[in-house]
Amino acid sequence: MSKRETRGRLRLTLRYITKTQERILDREGCLGCGICADVCTKEAITLSEVTIEDGRLVKRPEVTIDASKCVMGGTCAVFCPSGALNVTVEGAEEPPVVTFEAIPTLIKTITVDVQGCNIDCELACQESCPVDVIKVKTVTDDDVARISDVVVDRAKCIYCKRCVTACPYALIEVERPFDGVTEMDVSMCPEGCMVCVDACPSDALKIGEDGKPVLEESYCIYCSTCEKVCPEDAITVRRTSVACSDVKSGAWFKALEKLTSPEVLSRELGIDASKNRKEIVRTRHT
Repeated sequence: MSKRETRGRLRLTLRYITKTQERILDREGCLGCGICADVCTKEAITLSEVTIEDGRLVKRPEVTIDASKCVMGGTCAVFCPSGALNVTVEGAEEPPVVTFEAIPTLIKTITVDVQGCNIDCELACQESCPVDVIKVKTVTDDDVARISDVVVDRAKCIYCKRCVTACPYALIEVERPFDGVTEMDVSMCPEGCMVCVDACPSDALKIGEDGKPVLEESYCIYCSTCEKVCPEDAITVRRTSVACSDVKSGAWFKALEKLTSPEVLSRELGIDASKNRKEIVRTRHT
């Protein structure tokens, strides 16, 4: 296993006789949410401390990967909400945990009815996208401009649904992988603190008239970045469901519990939530 960092990318390379596997982390795209660390079965991923100055986020938590522990399974890449982590085999994106059906693929979709697009929208979907992954293509015929295509970089899309709201013609549909609840105790917020607002990738957090953060939960992607960076532990993010393909494995059950809660795992398995995780997994496989 080799490890190197160049141009904002951390690259781990594992060479076998017959193939080469790589794990690539795009630091610019990384949210610092820590989901990768949560689901890593080998505890190979850790997060650095956040850097805050005068109530503003200066530096997000930074991911570190221990090459001596990493086994290139790819669970981290499957659940990365921003597509900043990738695992490839011979250059093709192919997490082994998905190939061998140990971990499901997430269900996350965005569709655009381009035929109904009207240039009068002023490219609303493109302008509203907080991560700049939507590009509207236009052409001019007989001095009349029209929209010819809407291109979405689905690998980098965070599925926040801002484009859905922005489109004046209701031509966009989005299904996001996580649902949940974000709870905030704004009474704990220090005066002038905007760390969570700075960190939110979907711009779901704003500062209200009282100087406290306000959440537009319809745009929340439940990545938990705000929870990770909050200096007062005033935010709790709970994922209540994960939209994914149908996989039943011990690895998936463990990951699901880390992503959500024992209660959600129990619901998935159809067993009494009072049972502990070992009993749940054992019962499922008997």
